[in-house]
Amino acid sequence: MKLIAGLLAVAGVIAVGSLLTVYGREFALRMDAHYAPREEQVRHNTFECSQSHSDGMAREIRQYQDQYGTADAAGKAIIRQRVLQDAESQNSDACPLPSDVQSFVQSLR
Repeated sequence: MKLIAGLLAVAGVIAVGSLLTVYGREFALRMDAHYAPREEQVRHNTFECSQSHSDGMAREIRQYQDQYGTADAAGKAIIRQRVLQDAESQNSDACPLPSDVQSFVQSLR
């Protein structure tokens, strides 16, 4: 009798453990699907306002500024479009560009 009770107890523990494992993974996947987009957005915003990203954007626009002075009319149109597109993608409220870069962008608008 004690053997049967012991086997039933072990079987019950195994069954409960299996259920917790399966539903625990299901719960984790659902939580990940719910919170992952928010975490990724925060990570993206943090990157966009990082010093390295802002410095890289400013350096790239300054290179375009140098090329803009020596380009022909068609080249100037392409550079203008690219600079305006890059400047618009930069979140200017949270992470402003340096003043010389901002003045160049304003002159192209």
